[in-house]
Amino acid sequence: MARLPNRFQEEFEEKGDTFFEIAEFLYSNHGHQYTLDDLTENFDVTKAQVSNLVNDMADGEEEWINKSEGQMTIVWNTERYNPASTETTHAVRGFYRDLWSLLKAHQSTAPGTYVILGFFLFATSVVMVSFYIGFSLSAQNSGIPPRTYVVLTVGSFVTGLFATAMSSIQAFANSVIWPRLSSETFKSDD
Repeated sequence: MARLPNRFQEEFEEKGDTFFEIAEFLYSNHGHQYTLDDLTENFDVTKAQVSNLVNDMADGEEEWINKSEGQMTIVWNTERYNPASTETTHAVRGFYRDLWSLLKAHQSTAPGTYVILGFFLFATSVVMVSFYIGFSLSAQNSGIPPRTYVVLTVGSFVTGLFATAMSSIQAFANSVIWPRLSSETFKSDD
C-alpha cells in the first residue's frame, strides 16, 4: 500500500488500524469513487463504522476526501493531496535518506570506505558510457574525442573493481594480519 502523507498520519495518530487501512485504500486508488457498500465489502466493519471513519477524514482539519451526498460516493481529494506528486517526493527523499545513512555507516570502517569509493567509480563509469553514447549518436561534437569517454569509462570501471577488491583485502588484514602483528608486538615488549 501507498504511504499516507505525514500530515494525515499526524492529524489522525490516535485512530485505529481500520481507519488507516481505509485511508490507505482510498489513497492508493485515488482515481476511483467508492460507496459505503464498496468499502464495507473490502473491510471487516459495519456500514455505520465506515461512515463514521469516512466522516472523520472529510471533517478533519484538512479535507482529505471528497464525499458526495445521495449515494454517498467517496474519493480521495486529489486536488489538495495528489498521490502522484507526493509519492515521487517520498521516493526521492527516502532514497537519498537511505543512501546517506548507508554511506555514513560504511565510511567509518576501512573496508567500507573502499566499497564506497568503488561504488562511486562504478557510477562514474556509467555516466561516462552515457556521455559516449550520447556524443557518438548526436550530430554535435563535444570537442572531446569519443575515445576519451571510452578510456575514462574503462579506467573508472577497472579502478572501481580494484577499490572494491581492496575492501576484501582490508577486511582480511583487519581480521587476520593485524591481530597477529599486535599480539607479537605485545609479546616482544614483555
